[in-house]
Amino acid sequence: MKAALLYGVGDLRVEEVPRPVAGPGEVVVEVRGSGVCPSDIRSFTGAAASKAPWTPGHEVAGTIAETGPGVGFPWVAGARVVLDWRGVCGVCRQCRRNAANFCESVVKHPIAGFAQFTKMPVTQLRIVPDEVSFEAASFCEPLACVLNAHRAIPVEPAADVLVLGSGPIGLLHTQVALRRGARVIVADRLPERLAVAERLGAHDVVQVGDDGLDEVRDLTDGYGPDAVIVTVGAPAAIESALGVAGRNAVVNLFAGTHPKGSVRLNPDVPHYDQVTINGSHDFNPGDFSTALRMLRFGLVDTGPLISHRFPLSAVKEAFEMTMSQKGLKSVITPSEASEQ
Repeated sequence: MKAALLYGVGDLRVEEVPRPVAGPGEVVVEVRGSGVCPSDIRSFTGAAASKAPWTPGHEVAGTIAETGPGVGFPWVAGARVVLDWRGVCGVCRQCRRNAANFCESVVKHPIAGFAQFTKMPVTQLRIVPDEVSFEAASFCEPLACVLNAHRAIPVEPAADVLVLGSGPIGLLHTQVALRRGARVIVADRLPERLAVAERLGAHDVVQVGDDGLDEVRDLTDGYGPDAVIVTVGAPAAIESALGVAGRNAVVNLFAGTHPKGSVRLNPDVPHYDQVTINGSHDFNPGDFSTALRMLRFGLVDTGPLISHRFPLSAVKEAFEMTMSQKGLKSVITPSEASEQ
């Protein structure tokens, strides 16, 4: 089969490699849709350590092509599935306190999604309903991360929620916040991304310029938003969020900062204004399943988030497109029979 192999910084090659073979409790999946994630880009640029050569790609949906010993219904050839790369134990202290995203015995299954075929234990699969395309199903992993974050973001009906950043993640946050009954404001520097936020139902959009987020305060009658979700991994964005948040607000730091940096914090903001600062990391198994249900019932629309589709042979071009911030989400379709 063909697979993309990352040898080093910017060195991503599509080569012939052995097709995986399903072992006990495993299946081989023909990859039909695989999303390019910022974490893939960090590996590509050398910002994240990795053991080369290896095949990236972890936002994956496809069809079962082969089953291993001991595998039965519903994991049969032809079944449509989406892959969850985080295997949790369910019995450690973190799992038992409903924090499986910090499982002490987590197994990070290497999906290797930028390939024609990959293999995965059936314990890490979900059946994809017929109503959900493979492309949409590939959003389960990032949407699960978004849902995990929203557990830490109290949203009352008609609360003012600011989503800072309108990339694919920010647009997922926008839709989830809308479904929770929020009045949503989206801020970004790129007008073409804000246009998508409006299309998805954002009540107001703000193009960030020299005046920062002053317009956001005006849009909230001078009070500032009740919640701010920071989807931009930059200290300056975090400082802007803290500066515009209203009293008794929550600021969720969804994105990790890359490159790493420091944030200047006025301690009177959390003290006198009672602003809560929290974060979120990965997802729980239930978040992944909920994400699939949201896609199934049309509660989240991924169509407007996909700006580019590439065959596996053009995976490097897809990475470079994502790095340039031209468009939104790039999806790789390794199989010639890929569903759009």
